[in-house]
Amino acid sequence: MLRIPQNCIHTRSTPCWNKDDTPAGLFKRHLDHNTQPGVYPRLSVMQGAVKYYGFADAECSEPDSELLIEAGQFGVFPPEKWHYIELVTDETCFNIEFFVAPEVLLRSKDTDPHATLQK
Repeated sequence: MLRIPQNCIHTRSTPCWNKDDTPAGLFKRHLDHNTQPGVYPRLSVMQGAVKYYGFADAECSEPDSELLIEAGQFGVFPPEKWHYIELVTDETCFNIEFFVAPEVLLRSKDTDPHATLQK
């Protein structure tokens, strides 16, 4: 599993989402808007399970990585990686936290270094 570098700083957490309020864009293949090298999303599952699918690019038909994240577990996703998620159960509840390298924060002190996830 990918590890967040020790010098990264926690900058933001989403609310806990479920099947009714997860932003629809997370279920479609995407790159997180405004992410860049040094921004690491960590998805934590409180209940149920989430499946992560990572892709080499926007065009490939098959994922090059898959990760099942169950209740009590988390997964760290590579920066700038095409991906989508699916909720494995109707009861799934999860959130996403963002960790950012200090040099990214210094370069972007006037802008948001990570995606603003909206419904």
